[in-house]
Amino acid sequence: MTKPSTIYDVARLAGVSPATVSRVLNEPDRVGEDKCKKVLDAIKQLHFVPKADAVANARKGYHKIGVIAPFFTQPSFMERLRGVADVLAAIHYELVIYSINSTEDLNNYLSTIITTARVDGLILFCMNLEKPMLKMLQNASFPVCFVESDIEGFDCVNIHNLLGGQKVAEYIYSLGCRKPGFIGEKSGLSYAVGATEERFRGFNFYFANQGIVIPQEHIWIGEFSYHQLDQGITDFLSSDNKPDCVFCSSDLIAARFLHIARGMGIRVPEDIKLIGFDNIDISNYIGLSTVSQNLDMSGKAAAELVLARIKEPERPVVNMNLPLEIIERETTR
Repeated sequence: MTKPSTIYDVARLAGVSPATVSRVLNEPDRVGEDKCKKVLDAIKQLHFVPKADAVANARKGYHKIGVIAPFFTQPSFMERLRGVADVLAAIHYELVIYSINSTEDLNNYLSTIITTARVDGLILFCMNLEKPMLKMLQNASFPVCFVESDIEGFDCVNIHNLLGGQKVAEYIYSLGCRKPGFIGEKSGLSYAVGATEERFRGFNFYFANQGIVIPQEHIWIGEFSYHQLDQGITDFLSSDNKPDCVFCSSDLIAARFLHIARGMGIRVPEDIKLIGFDNIDISNYIGLSTVSQNLDMSGKAAAELVLARIKEPERPVVNMNLPLEIIERETTR
């Protein structure tokens, strides 16, 4: 019988120390990309299974579901996670969160998770992955579900951002608004879904079909930091030619807009009607009109799809489209 490989065997083959192998397995973000790749290749070549993992495998699974997400601290992601956690807590599964801030983080986490198979399933929020990464996930030993991404061959919970922008425009137009404006966060990460751009495209498309061109001075898409966002909104509202309505790509941005507008003596909705997107909890407290994308429901659905595929690996792929709904509150009434 062949003796199982050890962490020392992996270290020798990779040309690194055992401590480096341990860091790759437990804290891959602390290891350089080259060393990380050498270790993962050695693990794969030797079919190495960490001791704790071997024990868990003997118990038929870890009872852990991983979640990978950019923009982890944003309220919309937290509410999605709440939906995932509600499902997992009921059946005593552990939720493992991988927050990524760079392509290197993403590559390291995916490589480590796939090679060591230390979760029973994986959920990816708002991710736009390249083909090599998708191929890695297709070959993973556990089920994968995408949220806010429509990826062929995977279970998906879709949010139609383009349609959401169109629905906002149609609603605003029905209120008599003819001078629309848009404020959103620039999607600057190559691995993240361009939700802001898609929402603007839908919004702009609808008004264009009504013969209304949104002037550049009524569009602001920039970096999301409080200083830059506040300055962008202030400059936007300082124009003599103000829009009569503004669609913000998220409720968090809309809340900043409302605060700054009132500080400048601009009345909402009398002077400018305002609508956001997400329907996070705070939007109800501040009377913000918004688009509900069923954040909790999307998290719950993703968790349920992963658990269902753990039980039935060969079942057909599920592509779920969640409804979008305009929630009318004080900022547009």
